[in-house]
Amino acid sequence: MLLANYARFWAFNSLIRIAFLLVLVAAGDLFGQELPHKIRGYRVHKEAIVLTPANSDEKQKSPAVSAGEPSVKDVELSGVSFEIPLEFTAPEQSGKVDFITIHDLRVNGIPVDVEEYRLPFTFKKNEAVVLPAPLTVFVPTPRVLQAAWSELRASKAEWKITGRVLVFGKFRRFGFYHKRVVPVDLAILIPNPLR
Repeated sequence: MLLANYARFWAFNSLIRIAFLLVLVAAGDLFGQELPHKIRGYRVHKEAIVLTPANSDEKQKSPAVSAGEPSVKDVELSGVSFEIPLEFTAPEQSGKVDFITIHDLRVNGIPVDVEEYRLPFTFKKNEAVVLPAPLTVFVPTPRVLQAAWSELRASKAEWKITGRVLVFGKFRRFGFYHKRVVPVDLAILIPNPLR
């Protein structure tokens, strides 16, 4: 009888420990912060920014971007580099961008590398701005082959682009400029440029 009571106590105690651990994990997920307070000395902007295609019919309240025709910059054994001119409009913001980094960029699920964009530029509220130089995208040779095979096997009318853009700069708010890094999550569809 003593052994049975001890087994029940141990099982109950184990269930309590497991439940406590689950609560801690859930609390960590709910209250955990994906980005730190500062990145490279810039304070992180907390509001979610949604990027929309510039040709969207909806009234623009979020930044809109449109990409020009990509051109081949360099072909090497290690991969292919493309240059893509970009234009964007920020309907509710003005400021000065110091530099841009892009992380985990994927085109139809295929990862590509993007060079850090180091040319500063200014933009004004509701005005379209063309970046001073095109964005450079590098696709390693294995990914080029994977993309070519995917395009031959099942070509899509639209390509899905996902990733995270970090925009570092000084942005105007309440009449003052504030040094911030603005995270922008990408999940957009563009027409297939190969068709």
